[in-house]
Amino acid sequence: MPALDARRLLAELAQTRAPLDEARTLPASAYRSPELFALEMRELFAKMWLCVGREEQVEAPRAFITHALGPEDRERALIVRDDAGTLRAFYNVCRHRAARLIDAPRGSLRAINCPYHKWSYGLDGRLRHAPRTDASFDCAAHSLIEMPLAVFEGHIYVNLDAHAPPREQAHADLPSAASHRLGELRVARRHDYTVAANWKVVIENYGECYHCAVIHPQLHRLSDFQGGAFVEGACFNGGPMRLREGVQTLSMSGASPLGPIPGLAEADRDQVHYNHVYPNFTLALHPDYVLTHTVWPLSPEQTRVHCEWLVWPAALEGEAPADLSDILEFWDRTNRQDWDMCARVQQGLRSAGYRRGPYTAMERCIHAFDRWYVEAIGPALEALR
Repeated sequence: MPALDARRLLAELAQTRAPLDEARTLPASAYRSPELFALEMRELFAKMWLCVGREEQVEAPRAFITHALGPEDRERALIVRDDAGTLRAFYNVCRHRAARLIDAPRGSLRAINCPYHKWSYGLDGRLRHAPRTDASFDCAAHSLIEMPLAVFEGHIYVNLDAHAPPREQAHADLPSAASHRLGELRVARRHDYTVAANWKVVIENYGECYHCAVIHPQLHRLSDFQGGAFVEGACFNGGPMRLREGVQTLSMSGASPLGPIPGLAEADRDQVHYNHVYPNFTLALHPDYVLTHTVWPLSPEQTRVHCEWLVWPAALEGEAPADLSDILEFWDRTNRQDWDMCARVQQGLRSAGYRRGPYTAMERCIHAFDRWYVEAIGPALEALR
């Protein structure tokens, strides 16, 4: 892969910012350049609010989760509920000699103990004890480094930028999922996929249903891909798509094993709302469940996609919880169909015969994301030209 030519890339990206009927898709280098990938990690993923889990995972005092925030697991957040009930996020690194503190993905802690020299921190991040230090040692000056944290409708967001605007400001125009009672739903299932494609290829695939009639026969049978609308804001894009007559939800049969979310607005009972929250979080609000995809870049040409299915709590309770296999199989098939096409796109981006294509009228969400991307990464590229 040739070295990044910032001047040339900026000129190419300017074409992407043009009106839809004149714009060209991103150049191949945007999906393959190691230098650009590193820039994205530094300028986008290290400065934006990222969804790392659900509040239910850390409901009880002393509960914790850890979450990788970048490729090669080089940055990992430690999210913990302290003894006072406050939810906190810390860099998962000791203030002494940089040892990683916690390896487990989840659990419960009485204290945060470094496995190297046994420095011990309270769940509020304050250093409580540093063995064999003298009386002049200032524990208060060596607390864990905290990162900004916010909870919105049950999802936990963190930000690696200590000076980032509050999540409420960054996501000021994000539509509420109050009708779906998102904050009250519970995770029924989680699944991770590894996709042989750049993270933007995965996001762009999510943003259009132009391909649905071709590669998603089950989805096409249940939902009218031509019946979608388009909504755009500063921090998101998306829109609703209608279910076909008689279809209750997206499942293998089209029937729902759950029934509508209690109190769901009548207007939301025959459609699915799709939203992409920049840079990497997507929500699909169904009448009876919510599906999220969180897209984590691993390398310029490999991505991990974390999926969660959220349902009304009663569906998970009792001796006979709801059977979600019809829903899970539907989305596993659909996801794998998508990931196969994403890998094919990535293969094509390596070809010397690739030329940038146009956007169709059914790819407005892709164009919106690509324009956002150009605006977001542009200043960093300008500094390199």
